[in-house]
Amino acid sequence: MGALFPVECPHCGASTAVAPEVFHRWWPGEGRSERAASLPGKVLPDQPVRAVFSAMCPSCDDPLALILTAKGGLLSALVSRPGVPSARSLESIEPNEISKVEVYPPVRPSKPPLVLLPPKLPENFGETLKRLAEDAARPERGGTAAAGCRWLLDEVLSDLGHPPGTAAKPSGGLLARWFGPPPRQEPGLRSRLRKACEAGKLPRWALTRAEGLDLEAKTPPDSAKAYVDYLAAVLRAAYPGL
Repeated sequence: MGALFPVECPHCGASTAVAPEVFHRWWPGEGRSERAASLPGKVLPDQPVRAVFSAMCPSCDDPLALILTAKGGLLSALVSRPGVPSARSLESIEPNEISKVEVYPPVRPSKPPLVLLPPKLPENFGETLKRLAEDAARPERGGTAAAGCRWLLDEVLSDLGHPPGTAAKPSGGLLARWFGPPPRQEPGLRSRLRKACEAGKLPRWALTRAEGLDLEAKTPPDSAKAYVDYLAAVLRAAYPGL
């Protein structure tokens, strides 16, 4: 086996090494690529030339194009003509004879996720928040994303054991409830969020960070992304190990 060239496979993402198997085409200094058979006599021996070879990924067994930059003399020696075998074989190529290694299609960097979530979440919480993050990235969908986040927080609190209608009863006994001042009423979501924090289901910061958000939808959202980031942090805190 000849020289192996390290690449990252564009199909499976494996960091591996491949060997050129067939010399197919090359690029002149200007213009389009040409067939390998046309190269001899068109380039100088010391001229750097980009050439295309076929190769196979040993990890996933998918084909890829290996683009090697080498001197024209080496590439010319790889070409055979009718009745004249090539002066060199692909197996004879040494790594130091190649000045640059490329692979095609190139490995494209993956986009960072819009929202960072724990590995597993109950039901469809994660997929729902991903869709809301996409909506939050579009200005015309900001109101929809914020409303969706409020709905999702309602579902999370219910899953944590604090469904709607579980506000705490006023303390102080029967007489205090009859004759005392009416208890201060707290909006529904905020009240349930407070109970979840007091019960240890969520950290205290979940309540303090919510102060900057309109959980009761009385005003248009200043930033739908703030709602998404808050819900993502709540989900990571509520379900860290699921």
